[in-house]
Amino acid sequence: MFVESSMWALLLCLIGGVGRTLAEPLAMRQAQLQRIWTEYLLTGDSSGKQEMPADIAYERWGFQRRRSISTPYWFDQVIDHFGSNQTTFKQRVFINDDEYVPGGPVYLFNSGETPASPAYLSGGEPYTLAKATGGMLIIMEHRYYGKSYPVSDMSGPNMKYLTIDNALEDIAYFIRNAASFVKDSIGVDISPASKWVATGGSYSATLAVWARKRYPDLIHAAYASSAPVLVEPDFYQYDQVVARALPCASDIASAISVLDNILDSKNRTLIDKWKKAFALQDLKDDADFAGALTDQMSSTVQYYMPPSKGSDAPDSIDQLCGWFKNTRNIPLQNMADMTAAHVRNNRIDPVSAYSSDSGATNYALYQDGRAWFYQTCTQFGFWQSAPRPPLRRLRSKYVTSEWQSKPCQAFFGKDVSGIPDTRYLNDKFGGLTPDVSRVVFVNGLHDPWSELSVAVNSIARKLPDSTRNVMVTMPLASHVVDFYAANSRTDFGVDIARKNILEAINLFLAQN
Repeated sequence: MFVESSMWALLLCLIGGVGRTLAEPLAMRQAQLQRIWTEYLLTGDSSGKQEMPADIAYERWGFQRRRSISTPYWFDQVIDHFGSNQTTFKQRVFINDDEYVPGGPVYLFNSGETPASPAYLSGGEPYTLAKATGGMLIIMEHRYYGKSYPVSDMSGPNMKYLTIDNALEDIAYFIRNAASFVKDSIGVDISPASKWVATGGSYSATLAVWARKRYPDLIHAAYASSAPVLVEPDFYQYDQVVARALPCASDIASAISVLDNILDSKNRTLIDKWKKAFALQDLKDDADFAGALTDQMSSTVQYYMPPSKGSDAPDSIDQLCGWFKNTRNIPLQNMADMTAAHVRNNRIDPVSAYSSDSGATNYALYQDGRAWFYQTCTQFGFWQSAPRPPLRRLRSKYVTSEWQSKPCQAFFGKDVSGIPDTRYLNDKFGGLTPDVSRVVFVNGLHDPWSELSVAVNSIARKLPDSTRNVMVTMPLASHVVDFYAANSRTDFGVDIARKNILEAINLFLAQN
């Protein structure tokens, strides 16, 4: 599977705001892209609007089944495990027991910051592992995402139940009650001998690691793809990986340096001239203008996958860097031409796409990006900021963690300052040195999030806990590709990584 030029245009179009009536902060735009990208890799569906046809895909691959695995089941989950509100809400769950043999493992995938999709029941690495080990695969939707809401709207006060502690306890509470729930839902008994394996990609991988640490009596092992286990409020390291992946990084850095000098000048005539050159003249806030330039570079690297061998599809990194080969222009002009073409070709409305606090008072449900933004405001940060000198910058110095957190109060009220309590999570779960065992950590070295992961940093820093786990890296891969890339892809190291993942899981399952 690869990103064709038309597909890449669609991804950037959607992340930039086409099809939405409200703007979103950068963190919200990235959550939207993550969902559409994974859906496309699993099924080829690039609409970003409908759930994927898991049964159709499964039957197309020549398998038969007793029932539809696309049927959702609804688990009665506690609203606040640690507070006074012990009433329940309906949490969406999907189950595939087609490969299950009594005593086989149960793979649990909490879908994290994206809606639960039944497509993972018939594609992706968790399904591959279940098929190889006689396992059952269960997908549970994260609270406040998809269709699993404990509240009637997403106003600030109603977001209080969206915490890591509640999300992790959701997993534990489900496992404790899974035998009766699965029996009532599909009529299948989970053997008491079955071992539970938590799985996930990106944020959901972090949940898998932390759940394994907090509930070792319930969760026997974990598979974590691209898990950012270090919670970093000022994530300037992101750009360092992007710079290493882009051959044109020096040109981009040069363009950004000139742009910052222009913004520093406060010369409105000159600034407005360049905003028009970028087709972003409707953005009145200069920081919003600077922030609008980050999507194309970061998304190209974060979701990079080389074209399939023998394919005539263009390489997305080569496409982006091709804009900077025009030596008749200064790099800033080349960047302006690239951005203007992106905005115009995809019919992006810059105000609705890039104004950081528009849509703050839209409290309707079914806004996955809003839920993720709340989590970044309160617990994670993960603000992808401009590195400080002398480090090379691929984004404007105006793209700071302070600028990205500024809309938090507008969205969620004065009690949400935008200063997340990252120390709590790092102290509780250990950051880059988690006291955990039987976890297979996987990272692509092109992945900007790898800077916050164990698999990469355990190699660089020789972390003492790495001997109890398995670390797998892919030099040419990026974010979560081992988790959802098509099985037909056997290049760029993903086939070797998947072989190592299965060997690690089999090793863990053999342990008591």
